[in-house]
Amino acid sequence: MDPQERKRQILDRSAEIFARKGVTATTIRDIAEAVGVYSGALYHYFPSKEAIVTELIREYLEDLTQRCSEVMARSLPPVERLEALAGVALTTSEDYHGATSIWRREGEYMRERVVEADMVETADAMQVAWRDTIAEGIEDGTFRTDIDPEIFRELLYDAVWHASRWFRSGPEHTTADLAHTVITVFVDGLRRRDD
Repeated sequence: MDPQERKRQILDRSAEIFARKGVTATTIRDIAEAVGVYSGALYHYFPSKEAIVTELIREYLEDLTQRCSEVMARSLPPVERLEALAGVALTTSEDYHGATSIWRREGEYMRERVVEADMVETADAMQVAWRDTIAEGIEDGTFRTDIDPEIFRELLYDAVWHASRWFRSGPEHTTADLAHTVITVFVDGLRRRDD
């Protein structure tokens, strides 16, 4: 097998095992058995289990950040931008189900990996995009000023983040549909009402 294909196989199988068992409970032997190689052979591709986790998270965060940047580069009004960001978050979570499952299960451990890999700015890009979009909506009068924007952002972000645990897109319910539903529910409560 080509070295790049083997590396991809290691990452994919590791993500499945980490998501199911947790990082701490997963051994190099578990990963090697899933890939069909000796444990020592894994060290030709990754120096440690932590390096595998870091690479999984790096791939996820870099893709998420790229997609987020593309949304932010478009001239969308705040509500439509929030919906596009929710769509990006949901789609990326679906595309990187293993990485998001690991992150949800072991958030503190994952944050340590992010800091060690010098990816904090990348990891925070989505939150910054939500924050900036909400601030713009408040500033242009789309959103209410009597609701704490940070609490609103956290509630919205958590709703989207945790939806990836149970939501699977299909012909009847796409990630775009879910993004629209989430933003509609949240934004209708935040949208400014004229007296």
